[in-house]
Amino acid sequence: MSSALPLVNRLALHDTDALVSALAIRAPKTVGVRDLFDLAEALLTPASIDSGLARLSKDHLTAVAAGNSDPVLLAECDALLLGDDTNIFDEVRTRAAHWVSRATAESVARTDPSDFPLAPDMAAEADAVAALHEGLIATSLLDDLLAALNNVPARVNGAGTLAKASAAHLDAVMPRSDRDLHELVTWAVSTPLARVRTGAVVIDASAYALWSGMSTTDRWLWLVAAWRDRVPAAGRSLLATTPWTNAQLEQATGRELVVSNAWIMPSLTEALAIAHTLGLVRGSLVSPAALSALALDDTSLRAFITDHAPAETSTFIVQHDLSIIAPGPLSAKTSAQLRALAHVESRGMASTFRVSADSVSRALAVGADGASLLTFLTDHSLTELPQNLVYLINDLAAKHGSVRVSRVEGRTSIEAATDELAAVLAVDNSVRNLQLTPAGERTFATAVEPQSVVNILVQAGYPAISVDAPVFVEAQTGDAPDAALHALVSRLRERDEDIPMDASWLKRQLDLAIRNKERVTVTVQMPDGEREFELEVTALANGRLRGRDLRGAVERTLPLSAITAVRPAG
Repeated sequence: MSSALPLVNRLALHDTDALVSALAIRAPKTVGVRDLFDLAEALLTPASIDSGLARLSKDHLTAVAAGNSDPVLLAECDALLLGDDTNIFDEVRTRAAHWVSRATAESVARTDPSDFPLAPDMAAEADAVAALHEGLIATSLLDDLLAALNNVPARVNGAGTLAKASAAHLDAVMPRSDRDLHELVTWAVSTPLARVRTGAVVIDASAYALWSGMSTTDRWLWLVAAWRDRVPAAGRSLLATTPWTNAQLEQATGRELVVSNAWIMPSLTEALAIAHTLGLVRGSLVSPAALSALALDDTSLRAFITDHAPAETSTFIVQHDLSIIAPGPLSAKTSAQLRALAHVESRGMASTFRVSADSVSRALAVGADGASLLTFLTDHSLTELPQNLVYLINDLAAKHGSVRVSRVEGRTSIEAATDELAAVLAVDNSVRNLQLTPAGERTFATAVEPQSVVNILVQAGYPAISVDAPVFVEAQTGDAPDAALHALVSRLRERDEDIPMDASWLKRQLDLAIRNKERVTVTVQMPDGEREFELEVTALANGRLRGRDLRGAVERTLPLSAITAVRPAG
């Protein structure tokens, strides 16, 4: 007996987000799907059912095949559209029985399960602490990457790797480290902080605002939680009971997910890579912090980092060559303030920065002034500020804004602060591409966009600022995932939102019941009110339904126009 009718009812009533998530897993063929009936039939094909059953553990698969009605199992199957909240579909039970039988036959040739390891290889405390320190350094590097991406989004190609131009740009602005740049970008887009949108890696503004207010240790804990949440529930269980190598996990998932483990291995491979970056594993030795995270034991996780994270500092040493050395891990706030003023040269337990004319000009361009920059350095430096640094900041601050760029009447206006500066601009070949034309006293006009004008002038050595537009553009968030499935569900539900009163829909239900020899309960509008008949339908023709009344043991003929609802019998 087909389960299409109860599945259609589930599709019509299920929560939209939950339905889209289930469809993403089940991956039914949607070409030619015109209504919820078509979608239900596509979901009941063996291939689509197997996609759902692949998410069930061996024990749960066995329970489905045996007809177990455990509430937890029903809820799991309902979430995968393998049943509803009261029953697992017959077609699903049949496919589950097939896979259980096949797994039983194959297990005869396999090694005794007792030979398989049942726990990860745990790291000694010294290794776990060293791995944590590496994870905290990686967290600071991720912060540097986010700052760079917030200024200029990186581009990725079709394979998801950085485009050459973006890689070159990030190489130039990122500090030296042993971390691969491509791995850092991949890590960033695996968190809520960034995503790929139309080929560009952009920052989620709300997540970045939350991130900016966190300490380094809180950022690490937040990243660990994001890592854990990306691992499927079945994967978290396997990581807690299996050595952390791809080979061991491949074997373990093959034993536990008997239908297919192909869907979970990419997630576990990604989880291992990010776990190394976060300092949750060293080689194949697993930190206790990793198992605390997988067990949702946030108290033990926080206690681990509190006990073993190195103390942060907010002070540094400013040297005469304009380099700045932090003798220990900087606090997140101090690190961000220093990065706004200086280039980050290297990251580690001790980080190195360098002040230059470009870095000071960048700080001035985003709203700082010379006095505030010197105050910040004086308050945090363990040594007296070198005179050459004080002179550099004061000189650039005095000149800052002497070339102002704005948008006036559809054109870009460039205003110089002095006659001498205007005279230099008028004859400078390095800005000839702007095709400047005199527009007033010490003022020029160009057709080039203001932001491009600022960039060209700064590259030519002019202290230019944009008056009416920020230098850095806030990145936009990406499109909602599974947009195509959301659109499909909306289209089908809009088409069939009045289904109970639609004759064509009722006819479709009855045709399906006849084809599958199903028993149905039909509601009929009678002169004295509605009545229900439990029928074994046999034919539908000329606007009339014929079937055997299961209660009265008689043949009935009912006009289709009087039928108001159809549902599975029972």
